[in-house]
Formats: sequence, C-alpha cells, structure tokens
Amino acid sequence: MITIVRGGYLLDPLLAFESGDVLIEDGEIRQVGGSLVAPGATVVDARDKIVMPGLINAHTHSNQALEKGLCDRLPLDAWMVIASYGGAGARLRPRDLYVAAMTGAIEMLSSGTTAVVDCARTDLEWFDDGMDAIMQAYADIGMRAGVAAQYADLNFFDSLPMSLIGEQQPTQSRRSSPDDILRPVERFLDRWRGRNPLLQPMLGPSSLPRCSVELFEASVELARKSGSRLQSHLLSAKSQVPVAHERYGGSTVGFLERIGCLQPWSSFAHAIWLSPAEIELFGASQAVAVHNPVSNLKLGAGLSAVPAMRRAGVQVALGSDGASSSDSQNMLETVKAAAVLHRIANPPDQWPGAFDALGLCWQGGAAALGQPLGRLQPGYRADLTILHMRSLFVEPKEQMANQIVYSEFGGSVDTVLVEGRVVVQDGRIITVDTQALHQEAQEVVDRICSTLPERLRRFEELRPMLDRLEASVGQLPLEFTRTCCY
Repeated sequence: MITIVRGGYLLDPLLAFESGDVLIEDGEIRQVGGSLVAPGATVVDARDKIVMPGLINAHTHSNQALEKGLCDRLPLDAWMVIASYGGAGARLRPRDLYVAAMTGAIEMLSSGTTAVVDCARTDLEWFDDGMDAIMQAYADIGMRAGVAAQYADLNFFDSLPMSLIGEQQPTQSRRSSPDDILRPVERFLDRWRGRNPLLQPMLGPSSLPRCSVELFEASVELARKSGSRLQSHLLSAKSQVPVAHERYGGSTVGFLERIGCLQPWSSFAHAIWLSPAEIELFGASQAVAVHNPVSNLKLGAGLSAVPAMRRAGVQVALGSDGASSSDSQNMLETVKAAAVLHRIANPPDQWPGAFDALGLCWQGGAAALGQPLGRLQPGYRADLTILHMRSLFVEPKEQMANQIVYSEFGGSVDTVLVEGRVVVQDGRIITVDTQALHQEAQEVVDRICSTLPERLRRFEELRPMLDRLEASVGQLPLEFTRTCCY
C-alpha cells in the first residue's frame, strides 16, 4: 500500500521547515520533501497543516486509565497504598482491562501520540486472558505498543525502609517463586512475539524494591534468552535509596550493571534518586531512562536530574505515567513539563528547549521501543501526527516548535497515521466506536468507585505509619538524601 501525505509543513529537527510531501509504502517512509508522485497512491491532504513525527509515550500503565482523579496531596508511597497495594483495590477482569487500555489509547491518539510503552498489570488469576485483552485493545484501535507485563514477588512494604521507624512489614513477604511468576510471562512473550507488527510483548518487573534479587536476575536472563525488551521502575522515591543500600550493598544502578541489565533493550521509569556516580554509570550504557515530570511533580517524588543525565550521555525518554498518578495521557502536556520544569534548578545554559523536549519524546521514545520512529526520514516507520492551523500560526522553524511545545495541548490534532494507516481523521478516531467504549468505561468506573470507601478506610489505618516513614526519610543523613538536581 502506498500513501502520499501531500503538501504539509514538515517539522523535523533535520529538515528545513517548508511544505513538501511524504511518500509511505508498506508502513515505511520512503521519500520526504518536494512534490512526489506515485500512481495509485492514497493521498492524505496536509496542505496548510503541520506534519511531524507522532509523539511517543515511553511509560504508562493502561490498567490505571480509568482512575483519573483518584488521589490528591499524597506523596508517592502513600499514593501507592490507595492506588495499588492497600489490600482493597479494584480487580479489573480481562474485559475491564481491554476497556481501560482502549480508553488510554483513545486519549493518546487523539492528542497526537502514536506509540506507547505500557507497563500493564493484571491479576495472576487471569493473567493470560488479561494480557491478551490489553494487546487486543491496541490491535483493534491501531496503535503501536510495547506492552510490558508487570509483576513482582515481594509485597509493597518490603520496598520501604520500615526499620527507620522500628516497624516490621505488616504483610507476609514472598508471594510466589520466580519460576511460578515468570512461567505465564514467558507464555505471553511466546504468544505475541511477531504476531502483529505494531505490538511488542515485553518484560515488566514492577520495580527493583518490589522484586527479589532472584526474580530480577531471572527476568534479565529471560529478556536476554528470548530477545525481549524490559522496562522497570528505578529509584522513583527517596525511600528506595536506603532499601538499595541494604539489599544491594550500595548502588541500585551498580546492581543493574553487575547483573547485565544496563542494555539497549532495557528502560527504567523515573530514575529520580540517582547519585552523580550512578548517572555516569548509566550514561556509559545504552539503557534508557524515562522521565515522568507530571506524575513526579504531583506525587512530590523528586526532580529527575535530566540536564545532568543528558550531559553524561544518558538516553532519556518521556512518559505520562499512569492516569491514577498523572491524571492525563496527553504527551504534549508531558513535553511542555519536561521543557520548563528543570529551569527552577539549573542555570539557563542547561535548560532544555522546545526541540530538546521533542527530541526526548521522539528519539528517546524510539530507543525505549527499539524501533525506527520519531523522524520524518526515509527508513523510519510512518507514524505521523498532522496539526491543523485553526489555532496555530505558521512561523519560522524554531518558533513553530516553541509554539507547539508551549501552547498546544492536542486541540489542533487533525490526522494521525500509525504505520501509514489513518487512525484519526478530522480529529476523530475512526478505527473504533469511541462513544460506545466511553459508555462501557463509565460502567467500569462505577465499579471502581464502589471500592473507594474500603480502600480509603484501609489507607487511614496505615496513614500514621506512612506519615512517620515519610518524615523519617526526609531526615536521612546527606549520603542517603542525595540531591536530584546537579
């Protein structure tokens, strides 16, 4: 199949900002610029519109897509109790997971995001059906996705430095053996590998503190053996630093290096509480750090040292994080936050600019997915976002990027192509019935909200302990409270 995107203003860091065509064949960009001709080609009219690479969301959780507005004014560890680990959470069955993934995908595509890394969580009771439902949602809507099956073998309180307040973990520790956990994960990898060109099954060990050393090492070995990508959470809370000192004898990043996990196929969400030495170690590898500025801000988790990471050569991508922590799956919001957030803690010559932030989204996201994405260049996959000009103005290249990054939040998204196929037209998803899905999603949300009283009751039981822990972590000696802005 051949498609020509006709006559749009081409926005790419490597191109002059001028009108031209993009010729797509079999989902790949073949030619860019000028007036192109291909007999029998389908034509997408982009005249007087902006054509740019589709945005890439390198970290979210589709199972949280229906929990917008869940919490407010809670730090990360306390939020986790309500959102995931309070013992009274909503259990999403396979159809619920399908609807949740579809809801997030609709929001992302509608605001110009064409690809995502989804750390998706499902009950072990229906693991196979749950993961298949999530993959099928992305297949049905036509979005590119790397789906990392999320799992852990330790309980949440094992990830907290409870000894700081003289308390034991209030729950039993080990839940299952690494073999028992990874057996269904390996089935998932085998079942979906190569099944759909847009979909990539991945490993998703939840986070280092919530996985035993044995499980994380086994996950790395499975990733290596199967040729699969892996995404986990890395030092997303200050409380995890003393846990790492106890469990790994020091550095979390050093542990990752020792077990061979700092690889081009691995990516790590948040990466906030890294020491300067850990940043240098990370920068010497080809692993990807995924910056989640909006959720980090909302949960008060800390400010990731992105300028220092970039100076050290770390490949940095951007993610929205899940909707129960960030409340939005809009990557334009994330890109703006990534551009402006670091100005409060760094001199002006180290501030990311508009094209820098877009580059984190495009090239960093492509690295997290391991695919040729994020460019309007021959040989790259044809994931494109086209913006109408009803509220934007044509300006010189740098000013155009500034305008999009600092003033656009998705209202100008006109057309979206994934792998050369139009999935959004005239601002509307054309691959699925979004109205029917929204109605079904409301039914799931009603059931989720019915669990809130019990979840909040359980949280209030634990709140005094969590408050004491938060205060204790804030008073740790300097070697533990490593600053996140250098």
